[in-house]
Amino acid sequence: MTANEMGVLLELKLDRSSSFGSPGYEDFELTSVLTEAEYLFVKKFIDRKNNRKGESFEETEVRNQGLSALIKRGATLPVSSDQTGTLTNGKFYDLPEFFMYTILEEAGIDKTDCDDNNIIADIRVIGHDEVSRFKRNKYKKPYFKPYDEALVWRLVFSREIDGYLDISTRTSKRHQLVTDGTFDVSNYSINYLRSPKGIIVDSNVVGNQRNSILDDSTHDTIVDIAVSLMLERVKEKELVNIEGFKDLE
Repeated sequence: MTANEMGVLLELKLDRSSSFGSPGYEDFELTSVLTEAEYLFVKKFIDRKNNRKGESFEETEVRNQGLSALIKRGATLPVSSDQTGTLTNGKFYDLPEFFMYTILEEAGIDKTDCDDNNIIADIRVIGHDEVSRFKRNKYKKPYFKPYDEALVWRLVFSREIDGYLDISTRTSKRHQLVTDGTFDVSNYSINYLRSPKGIIVDSNVVGNQRNSILDDSTHDTIVDIAVSLMLERVKEKELVNIEGFKDLE
């Protein structure tokens, strides 16, 4: 379904839901509510706790295919230009534009196995409050073993420039990788979910419309969520919850 087709279907459903008929909506209103509904749909199905079926991303074929367009590869991420604030033996890496969530990550290190292949370290995601507790724990702190085994910590850190004063200056999100100092990370790559691109309805200039990148099977559900959101905006119906719409996908 194109963005304009989703806009038409949204207005049709809004008209049916109103006793006196829908008053009609401008393209920018349809754009706003459809984009919000698309993002809400994604948030609903990434985590099993957010929906009654308890099915999250990649747990079922339906969920997997529905959100597959958001899966991207960030190969050999660049080392951040500013390393201020790193932990001992830590290093910041810039994440891709529109990065949302990590789903797979790999850290190659500057050590080789018996076949002279660079070792791929396991990555343990930890919080800052765990650093002091884990740094003396031989089972949880970073390490390298010559028999093809290594462990790297990964922490989340702020952007170098957050864009508070000027959004155009905002820099990339960052991850910090930490070793024990006996080895170094030579490359860091991830598979990740990108943020949805949004939906733009333009009934006057068709070429200006921007369609949802999510699978076609999700579009009816997104429109239904948009109906509920729009009715709440115009106060024609109280938005109790939108849990029921997940059953359509």
